[in-house]
Amino acid sequence: MDPRTGAAELIERLRLEGGFRLLPLLGNTGQVAGVHLTRFLPGGHLDVIQAWDERWAAWARLPDVLDAGSPFAGPAGGTFHSGPFAQVVAPLLPIQSGITWHGLTTP
Repeated sequence: MDPRTGAAELIERLRLEGGFRLLPLLGNTGQVAGVHLTRFLPGGHLDVIQAWDERWAAWARLPDVLDAGSPFAGPAGGTFHSGPFAQVVAPLLPIQSGITWHGLTTP
């Protein structure tokens, strides 16, 4: 799979199947440097993905809370993961029948 089209396909699946919203991630020059994806989950959590290219992405699941006294401080109790884009986002997509992932095949 071509990594460039693979990343684009994964982003589209995250939007359509995973319920993520997409915003551009801007670099220092104001040009698009990556993507910022978010989705709200039942139970008061927020998933955030930031990806710069297919080699590097970061994901966080955070409680959907705001401390008005320190609005720029991240909430406590989050989960974080970073690494290659495909590995970071794979667990966030719905499982599809017949695909193989880490040596396991879904029914």
